[in-house]
Amino acid sequence: MSTSGQKCFLFTWIIENFSYCWQKKGERIISPSFIVETMERTKWNLWLYPAGGSDDKHISLFLHRLEDSKGSCVIKIEFEFSLLAENESPLKSTSVFNSSFCKGSNCWGLRKFEKIVIIQLQKVRYLPKDTLTVCCKIWSSTGIMKQDGRCVARTRIGIERRSFVWTVKQFSSLGSKVKNIYTIRSTTEDELIMTLDLFTQEVIRLDLSASNRNLIFHFQMSIVNAFGYTEEIIEREYRFSDCLLKSLEFPFHLTKKRLISKKDFYLPNDELILKCECAFSTENAASEIESTSYGYISSLMENVSATAVGDENKKSGETNTSKETFKYLYTEQLFSDTKLKTRTQTFPAHKCILGARSPVFRAMFTNDMREKVSECISIEDLDDDTVQRMLLYMYTDELEGLQWESARGLYAAADKYEILSLKKKCSSFLMANFCPLNACEVLILADMHSDDDLKTAVQDFILRHDKDIINSDAWKQLMKTHLNLAADTMLLKFM
Repeated sequence: MSTSGQKCFLFTWIIENFSYCWQKKGERIISPSFIVETMERTKWNLWLYPAGGSDDKHISLFLHRLEDSKGSCVIKIEFEFSLLAENESPLKSTSVFNSSFCKGSNCWGLRKFEKIVIIQLQKVRYLPKDTLTVCCKIWSSTGIMKQDGRCVARTRIGIERRSFVWTVKQFSSLGSKVKNIYTIRSTTEDELIMTLDLFTQEVIRLDLSASNRNLIFHFQMSIVNAFGYTEEIIEREYRFSDCLLKSLEFPFHLTKKRLISKKDFYLPNDELILKCECAFSTENAASEIESTSYGYISSLMENVSATAVGDENKKSGETNTSKETFKYLYTEQLFSDTKLKTRTQTFPAHKCILGARSPVFRAMFTNDMREKVSECISIEDLDDDTVQRMLLYMYTDELEGLQWESARGLYAAADKYEILSLKKKCSSFLMANFCPLNACEVLILADMHSDDDLKTAVQDFILRHDKDIINSDAWKQLMKTHLNLAADTMLLKFM
């Protein structure tokens, strides 16, 4: 029987904090039950398997009739599923199913409804504000429904957010075997959630020990410098189902030796100050029916059909080059055809991306150069962190946790490879963060890269703060190494 023009019932299920679903493969989350009054007052719910039902590559979705449902023992219906965008337009839809449902004994749907990787790859579209919206549209196969109906339900996955400052005192004199421990406990239940162990060896390492295997843990850590600015060290989501211990190392430019060598900048009062923010699942979910109405469904929702989704899928091909897609290509290193090699690490990349963002790389790949033959570009003058940040920007335009040290390195890299937008952003950051201790450093940097705008800005800053800067050790060193630059700057005071 055709469903065109028939009255229907539409159930919309909104799942908030979806990425914190703790269910493993084969475990489901159940929607609030709903009654379709226009179809023998039958009672239903949806079963969603966020980590997959039969495999771990697809989410599974089923429609289930409850045991205490009213109506006939067996009822035959037609239905379809959809995933909706933030504006309720369809992102994914099934064809129309025609199935018979007994009370409580069976369910019908799809084991392979949508690929999990697609949802992760296009979070902006599928999970706006970390919310998944599922829609089930139902028609009667054996009779005519007298009017349209709609029910909207919401399930909120419970999470707890924490932020704290972790101060490691006497950092320079700490032995390599000394542990610095911070514990995170639940605010509601006072249960141990996570233990953080900081090991201050040459390469600083942080071990995260979870209290249970169902924990979904989003963690962000930044270092706070002497001027109160933060520099992001790590931002990551951990799932502890496979192992209760996860380790991360500080970036290459933040070794213990490097921090101590820049003690005045990173270790005020010989204290390592870390700012931490985290969110974790509570293994609870609250559900409610928000609204139920009969007689009218908005025209927007009437378009949730296989035909409409076919048009939407055509459009999705046009937006397949979104930032999320490029970020996925970068992080997963799919189909990479070149490499950037530093002294200590090799970074896979894509010639088309590098060439599109940098005329220097474009020349390398289009001219008969050694890099074209070897398909490996040596950039030993840049450190690993700078290359990683530069690549992330080239793929996504993102500058994650840009701070003083990383901005300096990226500025030089952007100038070398003529990534003008990146150079401008780094220059703007440096201008916004001048201080008497770093002004001479920026002056040398601007002069080295022939950046008149940055040079003028830092010279103006020096002249406004000349009493603090002229008597500093940094200025004395500038006089020794760049006498003409220092003299030109001071001459501006009398012009």
